[in-house]
Amino acid sequence: MAGWIFNWAAVYLEMRTTIPRNLQPGWFRLNVVAALLACLPAAAAAVPETRSLDGAWEIAFDPDNRGREESWQRDAVFVGLSAKREALVPGCWEEIEKDYEGVVFYRRSFRAPAEWRGRVVRLQFDAVNFIAEVWLNDIAVGRHEGGFTPFEFRVDDLLKFDADNVLTLRVVGPILLQDKRVDGIGPLETPQWRGAITGGIWQSVRLVASGAAFVSDVFIEPRIADDTAVFHAELTHGGARPLPARVELLVREAGGSGDPVAQGGGELKLHPGVNRHDWTIAIPDAKLWSPDAPNLHHAEVRVILDETLSDRWATRFGMREFTVRDRRFHLNGRPMQLKATFWEGLYPVRLANPDSRKMAIREIRLAKEAGFNMIRPWRKPAPPMWLDLCDELGVLTVGSPAIECMDFPVESARLPGWVANEIRGTVLRDRNRACVAQWELFNELKRPVLKRLLQPMADLARELDPTRLILDESGGWARGARLYLPGVAEPLLFNDIHHYPGPDIDDGTFEKLRWTGVKSVEEMRAMGLEGNTPGKNVVPGLMTFFSELGYGSLPDLPDNNRRFAEAGNPTIPPAVYHRRLADEHRRALEESGFASLYPDLSAFCLEQQAIHGRSNRRMIQAVRVNSATAGYCIHALTAGDWIIGAGLLDLWRNPKTRAYEDTKAANQPRILVARVGPRNVYAERGATLEITGVNDLAFVKGRLEIEVMGPDDKVVFSRNIPGAMASGMTPFFSERLDTTQLDGAFELKARFIAQDGRPAAEGSETFDVFSAARLKPPAHRIAVLDPAGALKPFLDRQRIPWSEFGEATAKDAPVFVSRTMARGPAQERLFADLAAFVKEGGTAVYLQGGGAWAAFGVGGDASPLIPVPAKLKQAVGMWTCIPHLVKEHPVFAGLPTGGAMGPVYRNVRPRTVLVGAGGQAVTAAIGFDWFPDYDRLRRHYYGPGDTWWGAGLAIVPHGKGRCILSQLRLLENLGNDPVADKLLHNLILFTAESPQ
Repeated sequence: MAGWIFNWAAVYLEMRTTIPRNLQPGWFRLNVVAALLACLPAAAAAVPETRSLDGAWEIAFDPDNRGREESWQRDAVFVGLSAKREALVPGCWEEIEKDYEGVVFYRRSFRAPAEWRGRVVRLQFDAVNFIAEVWLNDIAVGRHEGGFTPFEFRVDDLLKFDADNVLTLRVVGPILLQDKRVDGIGPLETPQWRGAITGGIWQSVRLVASGAAFVSDVFIEPRIADDTAVFHAELTHGGARPLPARVELLVREAGGSGDPVAQGGGELKLHPGVNRHDWTIAIPDAKLWSPDAPNLHHAEVRVILDETLSDRWATRFGMREFTVRDRRFHLNGRPMQLKATFWEGLYPVRLANPDSRKMAIREIRLAKEAGFNMIRPWRKPAPPMWLDLCDELGVLTVGSPAIECMDFPVESARLPGWVANEIRGTVLRDRNRACVAQWELFNELKRPVLKRLLQPMADLARELDPTRLILDESGGWARGARLYLPGVAEPLLFNDIHHYPGPDIDDGTFEKLRWTGVKSVEEMRAMGLEGNTPGKNVVPGLMTFFSELGYGSLPDLPDNNRRFAEAGNPTIPPAVYHRRLADEHRRALEESGFASLYPDLSAFCLEQQAIHGRSNRRMIQAVRVNSATAGYCIHALTAGDWIIGAGLLDLWRNPKTRAYEDTKAANQPRILVARVGPRNVYAERGATLEITGVNDLAFVKGRLEIEVMGPDDKVVFSRNIPGAMASGMTPFFSERLDTTQLDGAFELKARFIAQDGRPAAEGSETFDVFSAARLKPPAHRIAVLDPAGALKPFLDRQRIPWSEFGEATAKDAPVFVSRTMARGPAQERLFADLAAFVKEGGTAVYLQGGGAWAAFGVGGDASPLIPVPAKLKQAVGMWTCIPHLVKEHPVFAGLPTGGAMGPVYRNVRPRTVLVGAGGQAVTAAIGFDWFPDYDRLRRHYYGPGDTWWGAGLAIVPHGKGRCILSQLRLLENLGNDPVADKLLHNLILFTAESPQ
């Protein structure tokens, strides 16, 4: 009936537009009725129909892979199996069978309507992971390899009409956790997303019935320059002889109802098999699609044979153009700053599919409300429903095939073919979507088998879709990133940067982010910027996009675990590792002695989220004042598995407090970047205040209001300056602040007020001023073991009395060791003598207790020159937060204590900590290993590794004496940061005055 009504309306519209208006009132009504009645029987018999096969299926797990040999695909055999269960399609099989890998058989019965007899019927799968072998009524239909893209088979010759039919699948899933091979596929060999096993029929299944000729594909190419759209149509004729056909193309505004705004088509002679034809349709006054105005058009293609509708195909598309000009992204001819966020696409219950449409809407809206205009899906084509919402709600997305993920899949001769299949299927599936702005093919390539595919896969994507940007490799690890512009075969070189700078961005890190892509590494070195610079294969002068940038924090684990208990599935990985992380972090707080600071684990998680937000805000500000930056992508909107900490939303799609809010503030179209240099100020030296405006909107006039607020909210400095914010960057203000009379914690606040009185932008930054009285050097004499000569010059400048450590050193004189390094046998003997000194009752302060460096993500033995065994662990954090906690203690007198180290500790916070040193931890870092079982198979599935804790400063007994082991970065900051000076002073006072 629905199809007949459709034809009825089509005839009505056609006659209405062709009959002269003066004949319409009487003659028109009579003849329309006659014409519509005449077309009713033929139209009703051939209108295309769709029947969903989603819902409850039967499933039989085949862990021994004997089902094929025993013919489980035969209906009589399957129904006799004793271990059958019910499974929901679409759905991942690990929702009902914990951690299952291997082979599964599915069965579903259905009835084929009698009126389908004589039609072409296609069986369509949106995605089955990984190998699907299909039987219908005990007859083999076909096979498909590839887990994330659609495929179909024609089955009308196998159907029983007006009777029951049985559909059976044998599915071989990916192998991630177990060391085994199934059908020749071994561990981590298949292209695979990392959030779940995603085994089985994890997306929708349907039957589609049409006439003899049907639409097999249409690619709509919008051309906004002249308000036209080119329909590249692929029509399949299922018969054996040529036949004439009429193709009608209709374009309506979003919703698909109402009169067409454009139409076209024509007469064709269809040959058996595939027929291709292009039509260009003018769309007068076309409304463009953008995140601010997501105007969609509804396209319809009809194939009519002998005046009977044989097939009808429909989709939505947007009139929009996304490209690069003048080293900037442009949408519909206008430059835009790309503000993207990385999206893992993992859900708390359904795993690879949204738990509900409501949950999908919530995360997309929260992304937009946080100021993001693009979402970058990670290594998995997003579910169709989710992309529908992005089209409707107005957010750009990246097309991301599931072809590699952080060193995987492992190399095999089949891999290039699988990669090509996934790219082809992803592009063909989503190339009509308004939201998909570019194809991102690879990510951080290391292996030759995939590097060799960069050019051919870019060529394939360009052949299938000449209208979009194509990024060959995010991160540019292989040879630098290359971007293919729409319609252009020669790539454009640009800087695509992945960088995780850690917490509380210090001045050096800020400056490196600010100048990446503008200055060379050598030029940055000349500016005094040491250490690693952002990105790989970066070339100054090119357009720069920070495609991965961010920090991390734990979600509120107690709240999340309550949700998992109430509405989750206790066997699936997210529920398991959320429970595990909560238990392990409670244990780490107890073992480290910091549980009293966080009797409620939620408070610990929320403090991490505050650090996360502060860090994100600062790094976003830094890249926004970089003149080469065309955009950035914050890692991540939501996150799971081993990057669980990165999300701004937790897995249940709840904003992570300050992490979300501070990122949202930094994303605003107009911001003020406030900076105080240095962050920690010697009162007698003064500080520089700087305000830079960043404006993504139109020019606005007004005034800049600046205040410096001190203790008790006292205003110690203010300015009111008329000015304007032009588009782009505006260096508003730079002035020295006299701090000779100041002491304590301060905040620089800035607001730009538009002429109409409304606030247009704001920004702030905290800083601390240390008076000479607070930094008065101690008068106690100490002994020194200074192998590198790094400590004595500072002691001399401060007039702190000292003497060389040696045989004459008294047991009550604390010995300060600058670096745990020995240059030759003589110094080795001194360290041995010091160990004996401590054992006999002395005190030694090792300012770089375990050593200065630990490899990324890997621990190692601490320096053998300290007299207690310990391990060294990196403790900076990348996409996870590693908070450094500090107790109230005389070593930290006059500094903030009783929680996580805040911005005042920015320069001295340890980069490494000591694990297993024992004693009393005065400061401690708590984290978890990023990569679980790094060389094994669980890396991409069961969340992060084990939780650990290590001391940044510990007081450790040794014999009759004690060692104070510090990983605080004091030496390199003495004389440059008053916090380093203060801590050294306190250490001297504590060790000289406190008894053993």
